[in-house]
Amino acid sequence: METQTMVIIAIVVVVAVVLAGGIAFAARSSILPARRTARLKQRFGTEYDHTVETHGDTAAAEQDLAERLDHRKGIELRELTDEERRTHTDTWASVQQEFVDDPVRAVHDARGLVETIMRDAGYPDVPTVTADDDGFERLAKVLSVDHPTAVADFRRTHAAGHLAEADQEQTENLREALVAYRGLTDSLLGGLPPRKEPAPAGERAVESTTEEGQ
Repeated sequence: METQTMVIIAIVVVVAVVLAGGIAFAARSSILPARRTARLKQRFGTEYDHTVETHGDTAAAEQDLAERLDHRKGIELRELTDEERRTHTDTWASVQQEFVDDPVRAVHDARGLVETIMRDAGYPDVPTVTADDDGFERLAKVLSVDHPTAVADFRRTHAAGHLAEADQEQTENLREALVAYRGLTDSLLGGLPPRKEPAPAGERAVESTTEEGQ
């Protein structure tokens, strides 16, 4: 009887251990994906939602975002020199002034400036302003790791960018595009300095639009 009792106790203990291990594994299996999702949402913000919508599947979207992080680890960026920052800041000021007389050209030049800054910072394979949609998407994906908020606005301007390239002057869309490019330029340069003198009309239009969107 004592032997049977010990066998039964041993079986119960083994079953309890197996059940505990299974519960722990199940809990860990559910917690780890949740933590991964939380980290990716925190890192990418609305870009996470955009990627899920694009893929139509959360797992595929998170794999895409994880691959972007891995790709970014292989890119060694460099700090821009003070002279480069001044040059790009001055170029941006010219772009904003240009918007008053030629908004189409201003938006086109704003995108060109963003791509120039990226090349100077060390981003590889930066597409040109004449790149197709695939080139735009590659650009957005690379930038989304370090500048997710700016990229969210950047995506919204893509249609307006096409309008600019087609010389279809829809001023409001182009103004929104310029505001978004300002945000991306600001993010890439680590901040555009405030102007000390009265801003020209083109810049006032951009700043006014920015304030309305806040």
